Amino acid sequence: MNARGFIESSSIILREIDEGIKALDTKETEALADAISAAGRIFCIGAGRSGILLQSFCMRLNHLGFKAYCIGGIPCPPARYGDLLIASSGSGSTASVVAISKKAHELGARIAAITSSRRNEIATMADLVLLIDAPSDLRNDGRRSRQQMRTLFEQIAFIACETIIAILMERCTVSEREMAGRHANLE
Repeated sequence: MNARGFIESSSIILREIDEGIKALDTKETEALADAISAAGRIFCIGAGRSGILLQSFCMRLNHLGFKAYCIGGIPCPPARYGDLLIASSGSGSTASVVAISKKAHELGARIAAITSSRRNEIATMADLVLLIDAPSDLRNDGRRSRQQMRTLFEQIAFIACETIIAILMERCTVSEREMAGRHANLE
């Protein structure tokens, strides 16, 4: 790939992300920010790349001063009534994410789903849904995106989560200096 091919490809990717971000329902992003603010504790679950983006989101929530945990991480206290589970799955049918969501529901935790459809298993049990209009199949074949697999879903979800952090930072009047004070210092 020459420089021209790189520039053209990156322009397509950036355009797809921009269109996906603009398609987000701001009421849904606000509802997720509200749910985070109201939660006693926040638990995050996702598999694969969705899990990685939620690990990053969870870290930033802790930097803001929230009590946020990645499922399966250490420490991870038991969930209880009033906690919030944020579950990310493009398909909404990832077995491990569905199982954790069902358990959280049984315990009385609220569930926020970051997914690509309102008609999947996780979305139907969720209290709120952040709908990402992007391919969620393992094979995209260039139909809805020039990018492979679920890449566009993950990119839009990551940027949406980073934007929610910015919203919460402003709402909670937390400075970047305060956030940095909560960042790991044994690196």
